[in-house]
Amino acid sequence: MPDATRAPASHPEQIGRYRIEAVLGRGAMGVIFKAHDPVIDRKVAIKLVRADLLEGGDRTDYITRFQQEAQAAGRCSHPNIVGIYDFALHDGNPYLAMEYIDGVTLNQVVARTSGFSIPEVIDLTSQMLDGLGAVHALGVVHRDIKPANIMLTERGRVKVTDFGISRLDTSHITGAGAVIGTPSYMSPEQCRGEATDARSDIFSVGVVLYELLTGSKPFIGKSTHEVWHRLLNEDPPETSILRPDAPAGLHAAIGRSLAKAASARFASAAEMAASLNAISGRGTGALASPVDLDRTVMAARQQSSEPGRPRDEALVLDSTTLGTIERRLARRVGPIAHFLLKSAMRKADTVETLCRTLADSIESPEGRQSFVAEMQMELSRSMVRTAATGARTVLVDADLARAQTELTRHVGPVARVLVKRAAAGCADVEQLWQRLAVHVERPSDRAAFLKARLGA
Repeated sequence: MPDATRAPASHPEQIGRYRIEAVLGRGAMGVIFKAHDPVIDRKVAIKLVRADLLEGGDRTDYITRFQQEAQAAGRCSHPNIVGIYDFALHDGNPYLAMEYIDGVTLNQVVARTSGFSIPEVIDLTSQMLDGLGAVHALGVVHRDIKPANIMLTERGRVKVTDFGISRLDTSHITGAGAVIGTPSYMSPEQCRGEATDARSDIFSVGVVLYELLTGSKPFIGKSTHEVWHRLLNEDPPETSILRPDAPAGLHAAIGRSLAKAASARFASAAEMAASLNAISGRGTGALASPVDLDRTVMAARQQSSEPGRPRDEALVLDSTTLGTIERRLARRVGPIAHFLLKSAMRKADTVETLCRTLADSIESPEGRQSFVAEMQMELSRSMVRTAATGARTVLVDADLARAQTELTRHVGPVARVLVKRAAAGCADVEQLWQRLAVHVERPSDRAAFLKARLGA
């Protein structure tokens, strides 16, 4: 039998009507290509599976199940699901033509960033659930939800992909006792080879949510057997200890999603999404992040030794500058630049730290050097310096997020637009809240809104 992990030395120039442009990824069972559809004139991703590694009835059954992926996902048109365009055979091997996503997988982001804020964790998970809810309504169970099967676009849109082991719940192709999935993310019923339904995906989403929140998987071990033993018999480490800054409701939601018995979990993806949105103060279905990078202003404190310059002054980067930095970083690292910048902003206390952190993500020494030079030039042009006399507080993403959350309680989803407009011309946090308060009609509610700023 051929070595399943060894990729072919070359790839076909054409698969079906699609012209192959590049290899996007390889696995033991196949290859994903970037291709061009000349009929529609658009980019596509081609997933070609090496069914030649299977023999006899296994091969026939696998091709049949793979075709069901096209039928299942192709029936679902949803912004959080990778679209399926076509299914056919190439030299006897099945392939899918799929929506091409110019982005990165969630596991790539997890591996290269310093963690996620609570709003980001809730937002990413809510988007996963929204997409899964749509396919569950069609009678489809994904059965392999994990960070590697979650794509993120450049602006943080979640795209659930790889329905290669999904099945219609009316299908009998996957026999009883078959174990399909990825060990660390499988539900207990999957580990036992039992029948699965939408609640199995809920468990897997809970594992991903746990990992996003804490930075580690809930069930780990030195072997698949050890992972399964812990998954079936043990509770994971408490998230409240690993991430004490998270609200209690989020810890409870994770615990419910990871219940050993399917009947004790959330009954549906929509129910779990509603629970998370309630925790974050957003309405059901409100999937946009509270604060986007597009409208973030970053402030850092820098000690200066330059004659005549205040020693502790705020260095403010507006959204235009941040966008320029992101584009220049993206030339060197690709779409993950968006997430690297957000991560670096959370921990950078000076502009120098920001530059150094971003440069460290570039592999080439020449690329790092040229990026730092470009950054220094850009920052020298765009910094807005204000004397640190205590007269001004700089708006940062946390200020905007908090103001938006509190205003939403009084005026609803329009709060996002109101905060964006008000922030554009505000000199400090107090002015921002005063401007927003005029949109709260009842005097008592207005007083409560302003009081919330002080955390009272």
